[in-house]
Amino acid sequence: MDEFRLIAAIKKILTQGPAAKDETRDPRVEIGIGDDAALLNVPAGKIVATTDTLVQGVHFRLDWARPREIGAKAVAVNVSDLAAMGCSPLAALLSYELPCEVDDRTVLAITKGVAQAGFLYDLPVVGGNITSTSGPLAITIAALGVPSSARVLTRGGALVGDVVMVSGHLGAATLGRLALERGIGAKFSELVKAYRRPVARVSLGCAMAADGRVHSVIDISDGILADLGHILDASGVGANLDSSAILLPPKALRAASLLGVDALECALMGGDDYELLAVVSEKAVGDWIKAGMRPLGRITKRKGMRLDGKDIKPSGWNHRS
Repeated sequence: MDEFRLIAAIKKILTQGPAAKDETRDPRVEIGIGDDAALLNVPAGKIVATTDTLVQGVHFRLDWARPREIGAKAVAVNVSDLAAMGCSPLAALLSYELPCEVDDRTVLAITKGVAQAGFLYDLPVVGGNITSTSGPLAITIAALGVPSSARVLTRGGALVGDVVMVSGHLGAATLGRLALERGIGAKFSELVKAYRRPVARVSLGCAMAADGRVHSVIDISDGILADLGHILDASGVGANLDSSAILLPPKALRAASLLGVDALECALMGGDDYELLAVVSEKAVGDWIKAGMRPLGRITKRKGMRLDGKDIKPSGWNHRS
């Protein structure tokens, strides 16, 4: 179909059906898809904005995941950035760069995944763009959010003596991707799911924003070492980490052994986890352990990063390395 018929089909998916919130009933959306720009009704105060692009062959492969999963992941990675700021989702824009070999059915299936994830995170899609390209398929989401409390979490603010904590398990997504690369994804379905369908920790991020003892937060997209490095740079401090505190489930260890990789290295540098990494006051550690976080180390006055007492480089995923 031509551009305008495709846009009409995309609009129908995003504004109708059980997986999408009808923009005419959403009080936040006064004008949605169909005009030159969207008009939103927002609470008085501040709006946060983020954007991310998923590119075929870099962030996903159509032979590794269903189109709906790709669309859902495009939303989740953006919502994860909002979660790291302690913000609730407000609205999003969706843009496609479409090569001629990608058919309409695939685009509409990706859009259904976007709509389903938008429903899950209460994030209406209110507009976007379509353009042709001679390059690979690319999906861009621009997400808006509103602070859930009186403050917005940032990468700065870590204090000497604070404790580094993390949610969830690290390295699962990397091992799932490697299993797909080696053609053994069926053996490790849970790890593959972690790669295909990350979950943004919105409730956790909003709870952290309400706790003044949480001093800094970032979501883990490029690996914990690289992302903790951003916090250390922004805060002007260093960190000591304990490798024994990083939980490596038996399924991850089995996959790493079969794949011939180091499970700890995947956890430290793999990326695609979309868990939250937080720096909190020592007095708050017990409360956040109860919330499912785990301590990994401590913030130090001496700059740089050390693992088990040895200096390390905060390396991880880098699009320009």
